[in-house]
Amino acid sequence: MDVKYWLGFVSEWLGVIAVVMIAGASPLLKNIRHIEFRYPRREATFSLSLFALVYLVAFQYFSNPILNFLLNLADPFPGGEVAQRMVLAVVCLIPFILAMVLRGQPLKSIGWGKANLKIGLIVGFLTVVLTIFLRGKFITILRGISPEQGNLLLVWLILSLAEETIFRGFIQLRLSTFLGGTWGWLATAGLFLLWQLPGRLWILPFSEIWPVLVISAAQALLLGWMMRKSGHVLTPALFRTAAGWLLLF
Repeated sequence: MDVKYWLGFVSEWLGVIAVVMIAGASPLLKNIRHIEFRYPRREATFSLSLFALVYLVAFQYFSNPILNFLLNLADPFPGGEVAQRMVLAVVCLIPFILAMVLRGQPLKSIGWGKANLKIGLIVGFLTVVLTIFLRGKFITILRGISPEQGNLLLVWLILSLAEETIFRGFIQLRLSTFLGGTWGWLATAGLFLLWQLPGRLWILPFSEIWPVLVISAAQALLLGWMMRKSGHVLTPALFRTAAGWLLLF
């Protein structure tokens, strides 16, 4: 991978940081409503237990023939591995949603609160526009996209919404209450990095894995920071959708 490839990512990340910080100077981001849990240790233990469960499922998903029927659900979608990870993310989101519902917790407990919805949409939209600009794709998109590109956008949107709800919504909010904002953010980024290993570890050569891990580590920190700033899952999810889709556009 050449220097231009890495500079593209770095410029994108720096641009997003600048946009969020500028937005943060406005009254918009000063009205964010943060959530706190009454029993932080219990919530943290619960979220880590669920992560351990879905992490085991993820390794089985890519290696156990019994779960091939789930892998096959990705076949109608474009994107190959991206589509497979989309299906995995949706399947793994289910226990987190069930945990929220069965425990009588509101949507804001997984980063989908009404109070921060407008903020999440606005900041997320700004990062999407910036990403399109930095990738030089405005004219291309205005000329129209193919059905396959549209389906790929849907794949990235579903993947991003599911994974960001799990990590930035469910896990980060709880770890941040228990460990504090900074350590909860960093711990969640570490778990997200581990999430990249199923389907790659012991399968792909190290030369193919390390760029994914480096990019994922930087993205995990950025996405978690965006969640802290906006208070809504939509912000990191929309940025991640645009960034991932435009890489394959």
